[in-house]
Amino acid sequence: MSDTTADNEFVVEIDLGELEWTTPARWEDSPTPAPAPPPEPEFEFEQNATPQPPAPAPPAPQAAPRPAPQAAPRPAPEATPEPATPARPAQELPQPFAEIISGKVPGNLRGLVGSIFARLLKTLDTLSVIERALTQPRAVRTGLLFEDVRSQSASLLAQVTEAVSGGTRLPRRVHDVLDGMRFVIGHELTKVFRQEFPGLADETRPYTRADLSRAWGLLHNCLQQTAITLAQSFKPGATGEQLFEDYRSKVENSFTLYQELHALLQRVSAAEGSTGILLKHSLVRHLEHFREETMPFLFYKDWGAFARYVDDVTRAFEEMEEFESVLHEFSQYLRTLIQHVGMREALRGAQAQDAGAVVWE
Repeated sequence: MSDTTADNEFVVEIDLGELEWTTPARWEDSPTPAPAPPPEPEFEFEQNATPQPPAPAPPAPQAAPRPAPQAAPRPAPEATPEPATPARPAQELPQPFAEIISGKVPGNLRGLVGSIFARLLKTLDTLSVIERALTQPRAVRTGLLFEDVRSQSASLLAQVTEAVSGGTRLPRRVHDVLDGMRFVIGHELTKVFRQEFPGLADETRPYTRADLSRAWGLLHNCLQQTAITLAQSFKPGATGEQLFEDYRSKVENSFTLYQELHALLQRVSAAEGSTGILLKHSLVRHLEHFREETMPFLFYKDWGAFARYVDDVTRAFEEMEEFESVLHEFSQYLRTLIQHVGMREALRGAQAQDAGAVVWE
């Protein structure tokens, strides 16, 4: 599933933040809430087969043997939706999820909730394969993997839609959480596969590793936050760190980003107050490095604005026109951005000793 042709090497990690679950389950660009398109039948059948006439008896003095009876034509199989993934027994789910299923979920909902968790975790496993491929120092082909993610997510969306639309009697709070899941998953699938990265699944467009990493981050964050929110609907105290081993990296990334933004703001302030050229030149070089190495830790929605500021500062340095005013505007933007990063749940929920390593304003 990967191509080993040569390519530039770099590693991108993404933290895209929390999703809003209070949004009503309506969105004009969301996929129509209908069952996922049926897959190809698992086995091939002869369709519209026409029986062949019996072969004529060979000329011989003795009677020709009776031809074997021709099988009757098989009718074309009806297309049926992909059967729901059987809910894993609680003990087969990762321990934190198994404990929620067995101890917190009412018995009549365990099959449904266990199946949803199983689908979510299976899709996240596929995304983990994509992540490992994207960190390899060679060009990779991820189209088939992204197609798997799209198909698995569509099946999950169909199951949740069926449950929300009345197929299962649900408590109000569970209904609302699943309805939010339906909206968010549909929104992100549309955003990734139709709007931001059309042709991603079939590799009809040559997306860069940065583009593939953005697509991965949007999908991974959506599904992981979905699993956390569903778990919290039954166990309010559940946290991302308890449910996912890799969730700790989000906290670490947020701390790194917070510290790097403070360091960048200090560089901008120093360049503003300097009459020499070296500090200004050093700032421009550092900005390019920051954009490549640290900017992916920002929420995806902030990438565009930050990149535009980097371009504005670089252009103003080359032309030396209004450079000071551009730096001042950039410093104000950085102060606001630092405040937003400081309010992230990952930082708010960190232990006190970790918070002590960061200079809070």
